[in-house]
Amino acid sequence: MVRLSEDADSWNNSPDESRKLPRAVLNIIDLHGFKLLRRVALTDRLLGAGDMGFTPKGALLVSGLQEKSNATIDGKVIRTRQYALETLTLPGLEPETVCHYTTVIRPFSTQTPSTPEERKRMEKENREEVERQQNQKQAAEKACGPKLAPLGFSSLDDVRKSFTVLGRLGYDADYTQRVPPQSPWGCGFEDLSGNLQYVLFDCDEGRVVVFGRYRAFRVFRLEDGKQIMDLKVPRSTLFGERRVLFSGVLAASRGITYVVLLRDGAELEGYRVP
Repeated sequence: MVRLSEDADSWNNSPDESRKLPRAVLNIIDLHGFKLLRRVALTDRLLGAGDMGFTPKGALLVSGLQEKSNATIDGKVIRTRQYALETLTLPGLEPETVCHYTTVIRPFSTQTPSTPEERKRMEKENREEVERQQNQKQAAEKACGPKLAPLGFSSLDDVRKSFTVLGRLGYDADYTQRVPPQSPWGCGFEDLSGNLQYVLFDCDEGRVVVFGRYRAFRVFRLEDGKQIMDLKVPRSTLFGERRVLFSGVLAASRGITYVVLLRDGAELEGYRVP
């Protein structure tokens, strides 16, 4: 599934209600034969701008902002946001609601108080808003949690970690911090195994050897942070030969984990993790 979206960020982030609704083109592809099953243009708020992906149980799920409104009360802009989660059939894209929840956000008081009484009032309002947001989060989890379990998620936070960039970065960071720092070789996080046993780092600093340069893909065992593989692959040479491009992931088959490297976007190489 490949989605090309326009105006998604404006719809999700901007308080300006006059902005146009998100537009998107969704392509559904059968990977067995690389066949395009369906291409559809969308102006749907949720399908066009929501976080979309496959659940651990294989269902297509979309999660995101469905409706939004602003109201000014006592000089303060109150933002109301309604969120929805839906599963979709393939290739028909027939929606089935999983759950809904609503958030109401009141701005925190940031003005400098002129009197002790005003300061106490502002502090009280800010504490109440923090408590209100915590209650809304708990209510959303209560409404959605039991309905997410059959899809393979334990909470809304699990959905965020799986479907959003920032959520995934935080999820990966929870595990990669167990690995010792890899400087000065410029190693960066590449992939985390699905069983949460291994992590792959791409060391693309181009360490100099006798006849050229190479980069290394290192595998660490998360249980103890120990390095168990160091794959050295050619990157370029000192004699002007073309640079070889690599990308790598961890993949599992029949209980065995492999490092799979893609060379120049065309050739696959697989290495079994010991």
